[in-house]
Amino acid sequence: MWRFVGHPGPLHLLGTSIKEDRLAHAYLVTGPPHVGKTTLAFDLAAAVNCEGASPPCGECPQCLHVWGSRHADIQLLGVAEEEGQKVIKIDAIRDVAHQAHLNPFEGRSRVIIIESAEHLSDEAANALLKLLEEPPPHLLLLLLTASPDQILSTIHSRCQRIDLHPLSTEQVTEALTTRWEVPDKDASALANLSNGCIGWAAGAWVDSSIMETRDRRLQRLTTTVSAGLEERFAYAAEIAGLLPQQRTAVRETLDLWAKWWRDLLITKANTSEGVDAEPPTTEPTTTTLLTVVGQILRTQELLDMNVNPRLALEALMLSWPWIPDDDYK
Repeated sequence: MWRFVGHPGPLHLLGTSIKEDRLAHAYLVTGPPHVGKTTLAFDLAAAVNCEGASPPCGECPQCLHVWGSRHADIQLLGVAEEEGQKVIKIDAIRDVAHQAHLNPFEGRSRVIIIESAEHLSDEAANALLKLLEEPPPHLLLLLLTASPDQILSTIHSRCQRIDLHPLSTEQVTEALTTRWEVPDKDASALANLSNGCIGWAAGAWVDSSIMETRDRRLQRLTTTVSAGLEERFAYAAEIAGLLPQQRTAVRETLDLWAKWWRDLLITKANTSEGVDAEPPTTEPTTTTLLTVVGQILRTQELLDMNVNPRLALEALMLSWPWIPDDDYK
């Protein structure tokens, strides 16, 4: 019983590999924040240790211990903060390498999950490379990242890559109603706001602060659209200052920007499905809106390529049309 939602292709690949005992020793799992990378990693950790006939069964002690985060052979490594920046240091990878070479204590396989693998320091990445080059036979290594371009090519080439993409609105809605028992109306609203990321939608249902953060970002966006260059550039500098330690927050902010401008396109088509943006009385042209959305997506790519973030964001702000405060209905 996979808890992971959607993505039949990766699930079929992994299920077949488990059945035929030909899993790779390392996987690089990519996808936007909250799309399900960590859930898939724990499902896979349960599957390789499962005692049931159809792994992961979700009922045996191995599965229950993995999903309860109390399995002795599963290690989750996240980022640490040092001098205001998030980083995975070499000492953490050395500890992981030591654990990796120990025989499994509770199950059949040791599974090491490295979240936000793009934050590996150069020294840590080189130490991890040694483990990837000579992995012990009982080891499964899972690297999770929203920024695969930040991963060393030598690490990338030694992992089998699994790309996770946003789900459809219908898939998110169905998962919310069936698994989290969210009422239909609320599930539909959250799905429309989720950008296809089930983790965000489920989190927003149980934690009101997630929607509050989103509302603050949306208010700042509408204020910036009606502001002059000085305020726009100040906001660009503020967002740029969050990198690299808050890369997920920056990505979520740009995703929200793209959705807001996309919503203006939707209002021109006289539909309100999943719309956040209030239509201004004098709407930008369709060509302008398409250009802005394209510029936001391009800026996301540039930020992943480690260009100067402030310059990239300032250039983006210049592409936005000016819409005065009193121009909204």
